[in-house]
Amino acid sequence: MEKIEKKALISLYLDTRRELSDGTYPVKIQVFYGRQRLFNTGTYVTAEDFDDSYKTAKPKGDRLKELKIELNSIEARANEVVDDLKIFTFEKFEKMLFATKQSLTNIIDHYNNYIKELDKNGQTGTSSSYLCSINSIREFINDSRRNPIEVITFDVITPDFLNKYENWMIAQDRSRTTVGIYLRTTRKIFNQAIEDGIIDREIYPFKKYKIPTGKNTKKAIEAPDLKKLFNADVKGNVFQKKAKAFWFFSYQCNGMNIRDISELKFKDLHGTYFSFLRHKTIRTTKEDPKPIIVPITEYVKDVFEKYGNRKGKPSDYVFPVFTPGMDAKERHKANQNFVRFINQHMKKLANDNGMDIKGTMEARHSFTTQVTRKLGMEFAQEALGHTTLATTQNYWAGFQSETKKEMADMLMNFDETKNKRNANPAKRVARRVRV
Repeated sequence: MEKIEKKALISLYLDTRRELSDGTYPVKIQVFYGRQRLFNTGTYVTAEDFDDSYKTAKPKGDRLKELKIELNSIEARANEVVDDLKIFTFEKFEKMLFATKQSLTNIIDHYNNYIKELDKNGQTGTSSSYLCSINSIREFINDSRRNPIEVITFDVITPDFLNKYENWMIAQDRSRTTVGIYLRTTRKIFNQAIEDGIIDREIYPFKKYKIPTGKNTKKAIEAPDLKKLFNADVKGNVFQKKAKAFWFFSYQCNGMNIRDISELKFKDLHGTYFSFLRHKTIRTTKEDPKPIIVPITEYVKDVFEKYGNRKGKPSDYVFPVFTPGMDAKERHKANQNFVRFINQHMKKLANDNGMDIKGTMEARHSFTTQVTRKLGMEFAQEALGHTTLATTQNYWAGFQSETKKEMADMLMNFDETKNKRNANPAKRVARRVRV
């Protein structure tokens, strides 16, 4: 038997809980969909006029007839919104009911509404990407125009428009990667508007236009340069010393992102190890995210002692990058400043020692490279009898803490030639693992 989808029921309701000074009450739209919600209409009538117009089949007199027409049109508009919504929610109903036709089709308004939603959820980094995207599109449209356009309807964004925008961005010396980032947000706004039933799928431009994908080469620093960088004399420069400490902290702690270092709290410390959830993916992981476990080596402990807060409540931050009471935007800005600080002083330190590095992401890439070479993920796959590397990676979560600590300690050994004791660490680990 075919399942019949229930529909939201609409009617008008006179809210007589509070009488206004002129004897009228507000007329509200009553929506029932599992539960009831009321929405203001901006119309006010007396209880008698409401009964004699809206509730009467044939009102007497022109005034009451006109009032009935007005109230019926409000009800009809609400029913139109319900019919247009493919998936009903009270939030979508309210947005479409009170939005003007221009606002519904203006992609700028859709961007701004989504940016507000992201800010409300504390997703300030993502919010910033959406803001940069719509500002870039507006700049392209208004390039060489005397009178800037403030309304950009969805149907303006055609495949031809997107190709011209891409070419304009490249001419502005912007990378294909940046174009891709900006236009993926545009695609998201289109998909959301289609899902809400606001625009027709036929005007969707991304069927014909392919968003460019840039190829950013992930640069890893090789062991000799890592050793040279680690042993580099900062010559009493406290800024370079601090930047180097956090760069190598990131390197040894599983290539830990600087934002995750900033977010680390005392409750995350557990004696011989600490754990964290990646800030970047915590909202996008549908299942319960698994914490990343990092052994507290002597080097990690030293960074805690030199640059961390001495003590604090479980909810306090370990490092003084964020302060209690900061909102999401303030934390985002503080973290960006911290990343810039590390990058600025690490670049200078590297340049002084004949090297060229871009910044903190190379600590993450270097970790990935070194751990694969020194600890042999592929060897572990073979030694443990796993058919896929993914199985080995999942199994890694079950290793004992002392084994992980031994491996983490070895990451600070930058010598290419391994001594007898460290000849094959992965093999020694594999022997201790019961399959």
